[in-house]
Parts: sequence; C-alpha cells; structure tokens
Amino acid sequence: MDMLTRQFWPLRILLLLLGLSLITPMGTAEAKKRRRSRMGRLLVDSMLDGAKLYINGKLVGKTPFDKPLRLRAGKHKLKATKPGFSTLEFEIRIRSRRTEKLMLDLVPYSGLVRFKTNIKKAEVYVDGKLLGHTPLIQEVSVGDHKIQIVKEGYNDFIAEMNVKAGEKHFVEASLTLFKDFSPEVLAMQAEAERKAKENTEMKAAALAETERAALLTSQGPASWTNDWYKQWWIWTIAGAVVLTAVTVPLAVSGGGQSGLDDHSPAATIHLGL
Repeated sequence: MDMLTRQFWPLRILLLLLGLSLITPMGTAEAKKRRRSRMGRLLVDSMLDGAKLYINGKLVGKTPFDKPLRLRAGKHKLKATKPGFSTLEFEIRIRSRRTEKLMLDLVPYSGLVRFKTNIKKAEVYVDGKLLGHTPLIQEVSVGDHKIQIVKEGYNDFIAEMNVKAGEKHFVEASLTLFKDFSPEVLAMQAEAERKAKENTEMKAAALAETERAALLTSQGPASWTNDWYKQWWIWTIAGAVVLTAVTVPLAVSGGGQSGLDDHSPAATIHLGL
C-alpha cells in the first residue's frame, strides 16, 4: 500500500494542479461579481463650477463631474469647498447597485479684494471698520461696501464697490498731499515764507561781510601814505607848528614882565576860547 501510494503520488499532484487551474478563474470571476454587488454610484450635479469635493477626506475632483462616481456601499463623509463660499459637510449613504443623486450647492459669502496705494502703510476701512494697512489682500463679504483709505498728511480716498462671491477684486488708490486753503492757514504760510526770506537775506549779508573782511585781511595793512590827512598825529604836529608861530612873536616883542605890560593895544592878540 505504501508502495502504491508512492507510485501514484506524482499523478495526484498533477491532478490537483489541473483542478486548481480550472477552479481559480471561476473563483476570481465570482469574487469580482461579489465586489461589484457591493458597489454603488453617486451622481453629482451642481450649477457651481470649481467647487472641490472630498469623500472620506480624499479629493475626488471639482464640479462639474462628467460621470457618476463609483463608491462602496455604505456611509461616506462628503465635504465641498470653494473660496468665497460656505463649506458644506454632510454624510451620505450609498446602496449596492444603486445610483444616488446629489445636488451640490454652496452659499456665497465673500470675495477676495486686493488694496494697493502709491503710499505704503495707508489704513484701509470697509464700512467704517479697519481691515489693515496697504498693501493688503482681504476677504470681504458679498454685497455693496464703502471703501475708505486714509494716510496722515494725504487726502482721503473714498469709493464704493460691489463684491461678488468667489471673485477677485482690485482697489488701487492714488493718494495726494493734503493742502488747507483757509485764510488762517494761508496767512500762516505767508508769514513763514516772509521769515524764511528774511533769514536768507541776513545770512547772505553776513556771508558778504565775512568775505569782505577776509579780503581786507589778505591785502595786509594799509600804507601810511593812504588818507594821510585822516591820521591823528598829522593834526597834532600841525597844531604845534601854529602854536609856535604865535608864541615866538610874543616873546620877541619885549624882555621881562615890564615889556609885556607896556605893549601897545594894537599889538595885542586875542585868542578866542
């Protein structure tokens, strides 16, 4: 018996392999059929383009979808998003061999607005609320809004705009320097200009005087022959000469005190003081 078993062992292996080759395709087909029986389809319909759809946390595409999505039967978590629109999250049940229809609609709530000015760090207000400083990119709710951009020392920029959901908007403001033309301010400006002009003239005169003094210093001291009649010692010498000329005749006219007393009235010289 053991010998017969050993003789027919190879034959038994061959028959087993042949049987497996016949059974496996049938088993595979059956497995596929069972898997298909556990699948369903989801038909997504939406009037909104570009909305992302996530199923069980995995991105499956954007609206619109050309054909139904194949999903395993059971519960699935769905999530739809688009910038400027509310996020939609919900749960759906897929039934085996059935097609479920889904109407996907998101509620619009904001648009993206970019604020830009020729002067940096200008304050941006939307409906009286400060959003930030330029340059600025900010979501703004859908609808009509009043835009105000201000900067100290510049005229305010004021405008109105209509924000559409999911769209990009651009606000470019050119701020100009602020000028007050009231009489009081004009008078102050005129006074400031007058003082500035006087200061300029005084500085110019002081500079001219400094340059003249420097020029005289560079030429050296004036010669004593220049303007000789203005020198004090010339007139001192001249006065001494005149005094001598008067005194000498008086001394020659007599000797001693008696001579002075005896002179004739005609010879008397009167000096007026």
